[in-house]
Amino acid sequence: MARPRISPELQTVQRTYRFNQKLFDDFEYDCARNLANPKHVLEALILHWLESKPAVRSVIAEKHHKRFGVTPTED
Repeated sequence: MARPRISPELQTVQRTYRFNQKLFDDFEYDCARNLANPKHVLEALILHWLESKPAVRSVIAEKHHKRFGVTPTED
């Protein structure tokens, strides 16, 4: 039996992000101290971002730019 086609809006995209070792070690330490599973932390951050108003997202993005600067893919 043929599989039904998935509409383009429902297809998923997988992305890969790289972190330097110190940042990732700090993240894992915080996760171990506060939650047993780092995936829960990431899920909470993603849900916070998605549920935030555009003004809050703008503030988060501005803090990111101040801390890390503009990455080559953002220009």
